[in-house]
Amino acid sequence: MLSWVTEKRPINFKMTPKEKVDKEYWELLKKIKEEFLRTKIGESVRYWVYPGFVGGGYSATNEIKILEKLEELKTIKILNPGGTGEYEI
Repeated sequence: MLSWVTEKRPINFKMTPKEKVDKEYWELLKKIKEEFLRTKIGESVRYWVYPGFVGGGYSATNEIKILEKLEELKTIKILNPGGTGEYEI
């Protein structure tokens, strides 16, 4: 019998704050990469921040903070900061 299948082990579903923020960064970077792949060479990437979005994701405020932090880290360059709305990256 497969003991690892029937073995009862506690599963920790709680993420540390760093793990949570890292996950938010990767989700946002994934969205930017997808849009980058759809954009013509030489054109800037248009990225939208939706203020009213409610779901399993993060808030628009956190999304803007992450975009600003990524620019601070020189990961992206924001050409047109849109607040809540369109960003040009």
